[in-house]
Amino acid sequence: MMAIMIGTFSSTFAQSTTQTVKSATFFVQAPHTHEQCMQTMVEFKDKGEDFLSKFKFGCMSGDHTGYAFIRGTSEKDVRLMLPASEQKTAKITKVDQFTVDQIEKLHKQHM
Repeated sequence: MMAIMIGTFSSTFAQSTTQTVKSATFFVQAPHTHEQCMQTMVEFKDKGEDFLSKFKFGCMSGDHTGYAFIRGTSEKDVRLMLPASEQKTAKITKVDQFTVDQIEKLHKQHM
């Protein structure tokens, strides 16, 4: 009986740990004020060059917002990637990309 229970547990455990979590693309808008700008830039820099390179900033045009498309497993996952000062105020939206075929199929379904 014990061997059966252990076998069932290990089979279930193996199934749950081998499933891959699917990532998605999220559009991130991370606003800050003019006064917060320099400190915000330092915090983004401290996240590393790879992370910083994902962002484009409107600061030089007076729009103190960082914009990026980030891959992650959830909105929460992406939010936690941001500097702590940006996590509460960032707007994060899951976005999808469509092919021409997908759009045509959607169009046919709604006619």
